[in-house]
Amino acid sequence: LVSVFMRAGRKELKFIENSGLYFGFILGIVQAFVFALTNHSWLVLPVAGFISGYVTNWIALEMIFKPVDPINICGNKVQGLFLSHQDEVSDEFGTAVAREIMTSEQILTQLFLSPTSDKAVQIIHFHISQAIDGYGLSLGPLLPLAVGGDTYSEVKQKITELYVRELPQQIKCMSPYFDQALRLEETLVNGLKAMPPRDFESVLHPIFQEDEWLLILVGGLLGFVVGVFQILVVFGKH
Repeated sequence: LVSVFMRAGRKELKFIENSGLYFGFILGIVQAFVFALTNHSWLVLPVAGFISGYVTNWIALEMIFKPVDPINICGNKVQGLFLSHQDEVSDEFGTAVAREIMTSEQILTQLFLSPTSDKAVQIIHFHISQAIDGYGLSLGPLLPLAVGGDTYSEVKQKITELYVRELPQQIKCMSPYFDQALRLEETLVNGLKAMPPRDFESVLHPIFQEDEWLLILVGGLLGFVVGVFQILVVFGKH
């Protein structure tokens, strides 16, 4: 799911990469003034580098998802990058989910072959039993009596068990029909596009939110390493 998210939001995630240049330059100017005012203290560059990298990535992430609802600033509409491109992201995300995650084959497998599929299998048993009874009656109402009630029940049970056993193969055959009938891709894409911005954000943000702290921390650590490099190599302090 995360890889799907990364592909759907590649433009927005590219912004995070480029933000290091923009925000890093601004924070770097502040860092240079602080370094000069503290008489070139060796602690300033690593600490400031960590803060700069941390803050840069934090700002970039905030700008991707916030503000959720568009606001007007000096005549310009400002909104989180993901949300301002909702239609494009919906196309990418909905298509990828329908083709890779929530395919009709996976839905049918989960419905009929998972550990929690008892009720679905019971429904199959019921309808197959009804179908056999209907076919039997078309041959004659006395058929169950002719073959014997117990034998008739055993035959129905064996037919049903055989069908359930063959379900994995049947699902592969049924999937193209379900793809056409359910129109999952179209339904997902249109549903995402029709969502209010706040609902759209609540669908996408949690996928990425779990790893946000790591991305922010990596930015801080990279800034710290650059600060140490400046101290040891550029200014030659040991």
